Amino acid sequence: MRLRHLRVPIPRLSAATMQELVEITAQTELTGAPRDDSQDQPGTGHIVVPRAPLAVFDAAGGSPIARIRPVWAGTEAWLPVIDWQPGWVRVLLPTRPNGATGWLDASRVTTARTRYRIQLSLSGGTLSLLRGEQRVGAWPANQHAKHDTVAAGRTFVLASVRRGPATPPMLLRLAVHLHDRDAGLLTIHPRSSPAGAAAASGGIGVPDEAMAALHVVPPGCLVHLEAR
Repeated sequence: MRLRHLRVPIPRLSAATMQELVEITAQTELTGAPRDDSQDQPGTGHIVVPRAPLAVFDAAGGSPIARIRPVWAGTEAWLPVIDWQPGWVRVLLPTRPNGATGWLDASRVTTARTRYRIQLSLSGGTLSLLRGEQRVGAWPANQHAKHDTVAAGRTFVLASVRRGPATPPMLLRLAVHLHDRDAGLLTIHPRSSPAGAAAASGGIGVPDEAMAALHVVPPGCLVHLEAR
């Protein structure tokens, strides 16, 4: 156990090597990435975003498997930290398959803290917002996609789509791939406004008051998904 507290050196990669690495997006397939092995844990409460294009490693001090930019699709690439070692953070990735993880150089990311988590039960039809261990609220969640197409486990809010900075989100796009072969992502949206095709292509409809409460949830916020 003491070895965990030793600082593992950060491999330095050339610009040419960085360019050869696959770039992470929500559509990237990263089959060689380590999988999340603690899916029932609450996480660390920290989220990070790269300050510059950054290599993603398969372990602290391991081999590079991909690269990630600070922004994707116009949104900062905030990721939830699920583990750490001195000089390193382990994060969930938005790639396919669901549950992919990677390690980043902790000295090259911006770190923030959030006490919020979302619990989403597709089988029970409920969405709960937690602040630490306290439940802020719970609401019915109507699914518009078969829950057996979605894997249970930890994921995160990939993006929050809003009309303005101080308005409740129109939808929350989760880093959850609905199917193996298409780019559909699971979304949370108000029942009164299904946000275009979201309801038909994998949306979770919740009451307007739920979306108002979810205003406090930042991109990178951890989501616990119960599929069955």
